[in-house]
Amino acid sequence: MMIDMNTHRIAFFADIHSNLEALDACLEHANQQGASRYVFLGDLVGYNANPCEVLQRIQDLIALGKAVALRGNHDTACYDDPSPSMNPIAQMAIDWTTSKLSKEERYFLQHLPLIIYEDDRCYVHASAYQPESWHYVDDGLSAWRSAESSGKIYTFSGHVHDQALFYQSSVGKLIRFSPHAGDEIPTGRHRRWVAIAGSVGQPRDGNPKANYLIFDSKKETMHFHRVSYNHFLAADKVRSAGLPNELAERLLKG
Repeated sequence: MMIDMNTHRIAFFADIHSNLEALDACLEHANQQGASRYVFLGDLVGYNANPCEVLQRIQDLIALGKAVALRGNHDTACYDDPSPSMNPIAQMAIDWTTSKLSKEERYFLQHLPLIIYEDDRCYVHASAYQPESWHYVDDGLSAWRSAESSGKIYTFSGHVHDQALFYQSSVGKLIRFSPHAGDEIPTGRHRRWVAIAGSVGQPRDGNPKANYLIFDSKKETMHFHRVSYNHFLAADKVRSAGLPNELAERLLKG
C-alpha cells in the first residue's frame, strides 16, 4: 500500500464506535480544513449501530492510500476474549457487532496494527507503553510513560474519549493542557507532545459534538475540533438495532 508522505495536514479520529453519522460529519469537516491524510486511532466499532458502514468508509480511504488505521480494545474483542475491564453493556454491543460483521471484516480488524511509527510521530489507540494492555493516558505520569515508550516527538492516541494535550516541561514532566475547540496550538519540535484526540462516536464530557484533531506538520500546530452531527438519528439507530438504551442516551447527552 502506497502512502502519500507529502501531505502535512493530518486528521486523527479515535473511538468512532460504529457511529456513521459522526464519522461522516468529521470527515467532511476535516476535508474543509484541508486535511489530506487520515489516521484512525482504533475502536472503530462497538457501542453504535453501523459497524459495517464505518469499516467500509475506512477501508476505502486506506485503499486510496490516504489513511492508516489501528486496532483498539473494542476491535480486538470482536475476535478475541473480551478484556476483563469491559462492562456488560459494552460486551452486549460487541456481541451484537460481531453478529453483523462478515468474516472479511473480522479479518480486517484482527490484522490492524497496535502501533505505527512515521517520521517523528507515533500512533496508538491507548498508550505506547504496553499498547496491548490498553492503559489510559489520563494524567502526566501515564502520558510520560507513553511518550518515553514511543520515543517520538509526537504521540497520538485515543481510548480516553476526552480531548487533551500533554506537553513536556523544562524538567521533563508531561503537563496536561485542555484544548479549546478550533484554537491553533503551537506544538514545536523542541519538546515532546502526547495528543489525545477524543472520541468521534461517543463523547463523554456532556457535549454531544464529535471530537477529532488536525496536526499540521509544516506549521507544527494542532487544532482540536468539535463537530455537530445528527446525534438524534444515531441514537434512534441504536434503539432500532435493539442495543441497550443507555448507549442511545449517551449519544444524546454526550
